[in-house]
Amino acid sequence: MKRILTIATLAAAALATGCGVTLSVHPLYTDKDLATNPQLEGKWTDDEAKDIWAVRKDGDVYVATCPTDKDSEAIEMRLVRLGDRYFLDLTSKNQPSLSIPGHLFAKVSVTGDELQVQMMNSKWLEQKARETGFPYVEVDKQVILTAATADLQKLLSLHAADPDAFENAEKMHRVR
Repeated sequence: MKRILTIATLAAAALATGCGVTLSVHPLYTDKDLATNPQLEGKWTDDEAKDIWAVRKDGDVYVATCPTDKDSEAIEMRLVRLGDRYFLDLTSKNQPSLSIPGHLFAKVSVTGDELQVQMMNSKWLEQKARETGFPYVEVDKQVILTAATADLQKLLSLHAADPDAFENAEKMHRVR
């Protein structure tokens, strides 16, 4: 999860730096797509147990923080249900006043005390956009998706089972 949330934190800077993270200017959700899962809340760590991430519900958003890392940034996560699958729409909680918020997507599942998160594969997403004409703009070699929410939902739903569309699962374990 540290890797995932680190990626999400770095994604906030991706527009300015041209990093290899593919962001969207539109969210993956509408109000009717938002879901809740009390099992998502709590403290999580990976097998190395170097950092503990705290996830709490705050209105219609989950907020993930790493209290053990003073330099980490709070991440807002919206749980989105598309069909029978769940995804996260990740954004920075602390948007600088001159930035454009970017959305980063991941597939998620919680089973008992195990949390699995699979980030979208940015290279796959960029290639898919270029090959299919999926709406995007390119700024300093950085692909930024401009597709509407409904189109993003169709894309993720269609490719949710495609192993190339998502990174390897990051597995976290609940801290008791």
